Amino acid sequence: MAGSFIFGLMIRMVQVNILRKQVLELEKEKMDDHAEILQLQKQLADLQNKPSNPSVSTPVVPIMDKDSGQPDAGKNYWASH
Repeated sequence: MAGSFIFGLMIRMVQVNILRKQVLELEKEKMDDHAEILQLQKQLADLQNKPSNPSVSTPVVPIMDKDSGQPDAGKNYWASH
């Protein structure tokens, strides 16, 4: 009777160890998947924050004086004039 108890206990310990390894493997896979998702979200956020076409810059338009047609030479006009 004691022999069958020990045999049953050994079989159960083997089953528990196999299941424990499976759980650890699934947890590792889950962590890897979460890390990949976070990496993809970071890449998406970087793409969304980046200008759509960095080679095209915003054009600078000089302010022209209405009277002479020349660029404003810093005449220090107030905005109300």
